[in-house]
Amino acid sequence: MGNFSGTPNSATPVIKRKYLNKKNNLKFCEQKIVQNFILIWLDASIGEAGKDFQYTISQINKIFNSITLFTDLNTCREFIEKTRYEQIFLLVSGRLGAELVPLVHKYVRLDSIYVFCGEPERHKWTKEWKKIKLVSNQIETICQLIVSDAAQCEQDLTPTSILSSSDSLNQDLQQINSSFMYSQLIKDILFEMTYDEQSIDELANFSRKSYPRNSAQLKIIDEFQKDYRKHTPIWWYTRECFTYRMLNRSLRTFDITIISMMGFFMKDVHQQIKEIHSKMSRRMGPFVVYRGQGMLNDEFTGIRNNIGGLLAFNSFLSTSEDLKIATKFAQQSAGRAGKTAILFEIEVDPTLISISFASLNNLSYCNEKEKEILFSMHTVFQIVQVKENTGNIWKVNLKSVNNTDLQITRLTEHIRQEIGEGSAIERLGRLMIALDELEKAEAFYELLRESTPENDKKAFASIYNQLGYIKYKQGDYSKAQQFYEEARRIQEKMRPSTDLDLATTYSNMGLLYTSLNDTSNGLLYHQKALEIREKKLNVNHPDLATTYNNIGLVYDQKQEFLTALTYYEKTLKIYQQTLPENHPWLATSHKNIGLAQISMGERTTGLNNLSKAMEIRKIALPSNHPSIASLCAIIGEVYRVAEDYTSALKFYEEAIDIENRASYVNYSSLSMAYYKISRILNELKQYDKALRYAELAVQSVGKSSMPNNSDAIKYKKNFEELQTKLS
Repeated sequence: MGNFSGTPNSATPVIKRKYLNKKNNLKFCEQKIVQNFILIWLDASIGEAGKDFQYTISQINKIFNSITLFTDLNTCREFIEKTRYEQIFLLVSGRLGAELVPLVHKYVRLDSIYVFCGEPERHKWTKEWKKIKLVSNQIETICQLIVSDAAQCEQDLTPTSILSSSDSLNQDLQQINSSFMYSQLIKDILFEMTYDEQSIDELANFSRKSYPRNSAQLKIIDEFQKDYRKHTPIWWYTRECFTYRMLNRSLRTFDITIISMMGFFMKDVHQQIKEIHSKMSRRMGPFVVYRGQGMLNDEFTGIRNNIGGLLAFNSFLSTSEDLKIATKFAQQSAGRAGKTAILFEIEVDPTLISISFASLNNLSYCNEKEKEILFSMHTVFQIVQVKENTGNIWKVNLKSVNNTDLQITRLTEHIRQEIGEGSAIERLGRLMIALDELEKAEAFYELLRESTPENDKKAFASIYNQLGYIKYKQGDYSKAQQFYEEARRIQEKMRPSTDLDLATTYSNMGLLYTSLNDTSNGLLYHQKALEIREKKLNVNHPDLATTYNNIGLVYDQKQEFLTALTYYEKTLKIYQQTLPENHPWLATSHKNIGLAQISMGERTTGLNNLSKAMEIRKIALPSNHPSIASLCAIIGEVYRVAEDYTSALKFYEEAIDIENRASYVNYSSLSMAYYKISRILNELKQYDKALRYAELAVQSVGKSSMPNNSDAIKYKKNFEELQTKLS
């Protein structure tokens, strides 16, 4: 466990082709997905020269920034199965549709299906499947409906989190709190920063790469870059274009890169809402607003099962004072497979709500008289009642709540304190480390290094320490050691004013030497850190507990598990007394205790502690956090050694899923997980599957920025042995 330093028309969109036959595999364009939905087109005889193809592309261009084309059914099915974040719109020919639809209809991310065929009357099979929206031989009609449905889908996917109003959170709800908490922390820091015209240019340039050859969006992007200041931020936000779509998706999927890039825009919209709100709220009493939308059935079930709990909107929230307008939006989702039509009725008490809101009369892009009220980000309401309304619409009653005493608020505040003081860039760097966004953290600290005055030696020591910790986490131990030595050299010259900072550097150096299997130096530096902290800190200070934990790691490395366990338990006792109950450091303590117990032959007790660690991490961290993936791999290995291969496969596959969803893929960890699955499948005599995973292990280790040669040799040998078995 490391330490934070310091006070804690004609143009076409990009077309992706996926073919099973590699001879026909044309150029595949990888680009960052910046929308909440994608279009998949499956047709065995897709031809770009055809009239139907060209017309479809020109129409879909209005709202989709990319299309993925398939000629092979199985490849298409696998792609749909693996899609995690985006809603899928599927256009398919009649013959292939009859085979594919029964295989994929169950997937939640599949929103709508459109069957393009010469003789619609021959396809009676389509009546069995609710997600099929249209069967037609008129591509114009199909395209019009796809564009309309996609626009409604965007409205439905406003990012939300379900929170609890008490400390007794149930497990399903706990797991989705972290995105709300961390996005709020990032927002708070981004809103403190000062932005210039370069921020506009950077977003525009990024957006052009995300909408290549999409003439409609490229024209708007040019206009945004040139004329951003000519219009209000709200005008740009309410325009149906890349600004709204990119922001909505980045907050929904917790894409830190785009959230950071759009920081100036979020701040500008928020500031305008705040200015309008300051003039409105003085004369406003309680009032009611409405919002109509569709919601995925699982998300709606979460609301229905949490009466009295809380619903948080992570993005800006658009509502209307007009019940009829909101009902109309809800009706558009009524009867759609996989979704529930919802009408929110929200009672707003300006004396309770801490988030700004604004009436958009004559301020929005459309200038339509929708009596729109726009709330700023992270508005929280209490769920009062959920009941079925008329016309397949469910009515959800919400009301304002004072959110200062929520458990999630307390955990957020605790992590905010750990991030500490300093400039916005410095705190963003610390937050990125907490989220394991190491490349972004490094960029922030390199920026700090460039901008820090040469005579501010204490600041440089802190920056070197953080850069060292980043390199340590990335596995670059040589560079980590260089940074730590530079930090130590400065801090030792400035004692005693830098004592606690020096203890952090000593502690991190101890971790480094332990990882290098130099347990003597590891223990030496941890004892140096302990000596300082015992003099300077209270006996139950979390940093003192972290030192005990790190000493435990040294004894663990020396295979003196009983001594290690003593230190781990001492750590856990302090953490339980001083930290919120779902703090990530508690998960680390349970993990270390569990592994020590397993090493001592107490597998059942050890697995219980690993399960506690997993429970906390899934509550406190984003769902794609590498720490969850690493713990899945650890549990998977425990089951593999015990020859419980079914359980082992389950956890290793979950680890792979998380690694692939992370913003930065750790190919070393990913390749190891592929290798372990290959070995398990080999034991189960499933040689074909084993060979596939063995090949993935070889490919992944080759992509690692710092490949381990011994691992690469081991993976290649495993692959070749399986090839021999199957030859």
